Amino acid sequence: MDIQVKILQMILPLVSAYDTVSGETLVEAIHICFVLQQSRDPIVNNTAAAILRQLVVAVFDRVVGEDKETNSTQVDAEADLTRKCAKDAYYVLQDLCLLLTDSETVFIRADTIDKGLVLELIESILTNHARVVARHAAMAQLLRDRLSPYIVHFFAEKSTFPLAVRCTRIVWLFIRDLHAEFSTECEIFLSTLTRLMDPSTSSGSRNAAAPGRRRPSFVLPGGVGAGNPSTLFPPFYRVLALEVVKKTVEDSNLLQELYTQFDGRASSDDDCHVILDIITAVGKVVSERPTIRSSNSDGIPSALPEGGTASTDTQLRRLATDADANSEKDQISARSCRMRSEMHKLLDKQDAPTFPDTYLFYLALSSIISLVDGLASAILPSRTASLTASINGKEVTKGVLALPDSSDQSTQVISGLASKIWPILLTAYSFFLNVRFDNSLFNQVMESSQKLVLVLGALDIRDARDAVLSLLCRHCLPHAAISEHERQLQQSQATKSRSLATVPEDESKEADSRAPVAAPLVTSSLIGAQFSMHSRQIQCLRTVVACAQFLAGALGPAWYPIMVTLQQADELLYQSRGSLPSSTTATANGNASHGQTPTRNMGGRQRSMSTASTQAPSSSDELSRATEFQAVREEYVQLFALVRAHGSDAFIW
Repeated sequence: MDIQVKILQMILPLVSAYDTVSGETLVEAIHICFVLQQSRDPIVNNTAAAILRQLVVAVFDRVVGEDKETNSTQVDAEADLTRKCAKDAYYVLQDLCLLLTDSETVFIRADTIDKGLVLELIESILTNHARVVARHAAMAQLLRDRLSPYIVHFFAEKSTFPLAVRCTRIVWLFIRDLHAEFSTECEIFLSTLTRLMDPSTSSGSRNAAAPGRRRPSFVLPGGVGAGNPSTLFPPFYRVLALEVVKKTVEDSNLLQELYTQFDGRASSDDDCHVILDIITAVGKVVSERPTIRSSNSDGIPSALPEGGTASTDTQLRRLATDADANSEKDQISARSCRMRSEMHKLLDKQDAPTFPDTYLFYLALSSIISLVDGLASAILPSRTASLTASINGKEVTKGVLALPDSSDQSTQVISGLASKIWPILLTAYSFFLNVRFDNSLFNQVMESSQKLVLVLGALDIRDARDAVLSLLCRHCLPHAAISEHERQLQQSQATKSRSLATVPEDESKEADSRAPVAAPLVTSSLIGAQFSMHSRQIQCLRTVVACAQFLAGALGPAWYPIMVTLQQADELLYQSRGSLPSSTTATANGNASHGQTPTRNMGGRQRSMSTASTQAPSSSDELSRATEFQAVREEYVQLFALVRAHGSDAFIW
């Protein structure tokens, strides 16, 4: 055993240091590694595999040096077969591809070999020298004619977990590093991944190349992803596909290049929608588990009947908080969803590991958040200007939307992408806002939804911007409780009307003459009941305010739903603040001790805070709520100060 290990350790330095180790001599060195790799001794086996991996990479390292000596940027097929180093690399790559299909080799002498090792060697070549292979015509043709067909047909059949992992990693290398040179192959790989995630997604690029483009040298099997993947393929296929898609959308520059290459082509005859299909499939993964949604879309709406007291409201709020605490075990968290290591990184596993039921949802969530983050990082820095406003006598500088520059090529690409995928993102975020997330994931969703609104506003895609803003506005308020209160109020009014019908006409006229005449406010239906806003609804409200601050100069008619939401939220926040400590507690206590009752005039109505404001803080939850209310009030002030700083036209619709 020691002798075999020492022999293996000598091979790599010899090949790296001496260019004369070429041709038949190189064949002998590779053959020794292949033979010893089949040893039953684990030390010899692992050492041989490691040396073989480094040896193959060293062969391609030589090609890099040879290309520098000849100053070659593109090498034709004839040169590949005449240059010494390029010829060795070509034959090594060719025989590795032949070994995958159980064909007779030309250069490497190996009777039987593990296909997992062959795929590992090919992955090592593409990881370290993808550009070298791409610029050598003969080597690139090997990938087109032999490797790509093998991978595509591989995903048409069930196979073992180790081989699936290796093929998935090679597909990722094609997408990341070779999408420009291997456009047709990457288009088919992306379509295959899409159909593995969602078989119902149509693919217009399956068996034919687009007009004016090279037709593939192979036909995509009809069985790829056909039917239900949960029955035709083991579940790990779908996980691996979604992990590759997640890595793709995480790279904003790569996603833009792929969109430009496929969906964004100018030809009107080329109806290609590869990237749109991928995002559509991810969106379907998001919504395929409705059981993770909260049964109450409003969070914890709490309404008191007429005549309810502040103490009762506090009890309801505490009950809601206790309910949240008891449901923590059912919440969706990153810790409960994700795997310890992503599946495509499990190279030493022979069997697919088990994974949480919500892992696919978590991957889809991460993909969409990463996608929006990438768009925001590409657009917002160049679209942000500084605006100084006077707030409470102090000069405060805020970031606001700058004038768009639609001539920028990158902006046009992102605008085209956003215009196509925003309905999918809207549906996904509509689902996210009702999922039982823990605080960490909910914060990520809020931050991402804010970035989405800002991106759509910066790109001037108004319908999309207004749709997402309206979605956020709907989740700022306990609409279910408000609707129930309005229903009861209508029933009460109907009962009073029937009672008035039995009153003599003279008495009815006298009562009408004593009634005050005033135009009802938008929030007038909230009088007579107290509602508790959940902290997540307050967080959603703050997100809406932040969006309005950035887009204040360009909202136009979109101001209306925002203002209605702010007005109703202000009404509810004031009611809730009545039973919580606030920044004005000390002042209220002082006034109460002198027999004074602090009041607030809101739409002609006086409200007493004497009882509530003298309460001492009873829990950290109440203190956090008081902090939230104070923050919302300050953000309101900042918003309208920015509106004034924008000028008289900012608030016109």
